[in-house]
Amino acid sequence: MANPEHCTVEHLAEVFREFQEEIISEWRLQAEQMLADLHLDRPTITDHLPDIIAEIIRDLALGREGALSAEHLRGSPPVHGVQRFHDGLQLGEVVTEYNFLRNAFLTIAERHGLYVVGDASRIMNHRIDEAVRMAVTAFAAQEALIRKERDNEHLAFIAHDLRTPINAVSLLVEELKQQVDFDSVEEAHELFEILHRNLRRLEEMIKRVMDTAVQPAGSSFKPECRTFELWPLVQRLIRDVSPIASKSEIEVINHVAPALTVYADAGLLSQVFQNLLGNAFKYAARGKVCVSAREKEGTVTCEVHDNGAGIPLELLSKVFDKLTTDPDTEGTGLGLAIVKQIVEAHGGTVSAHSTHGAGATFRFTLPSGPRSPGQPLSE
Repeated sequence: MANPEHCTVEHLAEVFREFQEEIISEWRLQAEQMLADLHLDRPTITDHLPDIIAEIIRDLALGREGALSAEHLRGSPPVHGVQRFHDGLQLGEVVTEYNFLRNAFLTIAERHGLYVVGDASRIMNHRIDEAVRMAVTAFAAQEALIRKERDNEHLAFIAHDLRTPINAVSLLVEELKQQVDFDSVEEAHELFEILHRNLRRLEEMIKRVMDTAVQPAGSSFKPECRTFELWPLVQRLIRDVSPIASKSEIEVINHVAPALTVYADAGLLSQVFQNLLGNAFKYAARGKVCVSAREKEGTVTCEVHDNGAGIPLELLSKVFDKLTTDPDTEGTGLGLAIVKQIVEAHGGTVSAHSTHGAGATFRFTLPSGPRSPGQPLSE
């Protein structure tokens, strides 16, 4: 229609009421294209639009900005904002969705030869702007909540990982007390070296807490990878936890080939092995724990196996879930969750296998060298 014309606010309300489905369809076309460009599905794409459109039409019919309904205040825009956060949209894209609704009203009006100006524009924009405000507020609140949860989770992870080296240091101190006469200078020197390494690890973990405090949400484990030989790292860890193993009469064996290399963050990988060894120690008293690794087609598969009692069947499928603990053993339920997150941050996978009375094996994958972005690991 060549010349859109001015009309009363009440007439616009009648037109919009008659062509409400057209408004929804016009909005849907624009919103679906945006979601497709973002490679997202279309959940909740029109579920709250009829309510907003009905309230805009009601306000236009009354010729004034109406009070927001209770449903509007506590319902659809805030829920939509939270949903879009979990869908992975950015804040600006949530605003854009509502601007598409604004455009849809204008498009339908022009299609039927009408302008939306003056009081009509003010009334319509008031309602849409309120919806934007509530959706954005809910989006930001959800983002802050998730960030706080991640920060708290990371601190819990750090606190958990501090326990093993602290325990090792305590046992070493007790052993040193009994050797205060230093009958064997060489043995005493070795004990001090282990003590020094455990204390250094404590310092590194505390540094990670300090560094993370100023990082954005979701950055708990960001590997700084390099290529290095795996055997020395495993051997050093075995030596560092030897006081704990000795106390439970556990033999720990390093079956990693000396020349085998991995491409990983050495500090984070130490946490993985430390937690897997600690978990094995719970079940392998007076037994044996073996660490091994093999390389195939650019992927290193690492294993920590114990010949203990095995993991209860009811726990096996959820051992990597946070706060999952065996009621028969001491633990916080964080160690294996940490293992999973670190391995996945490296692009690998982790699994657990166990037979009751015959021990357990934890297996995870790492790259043996640098990889292209998105290139998968295969066992």
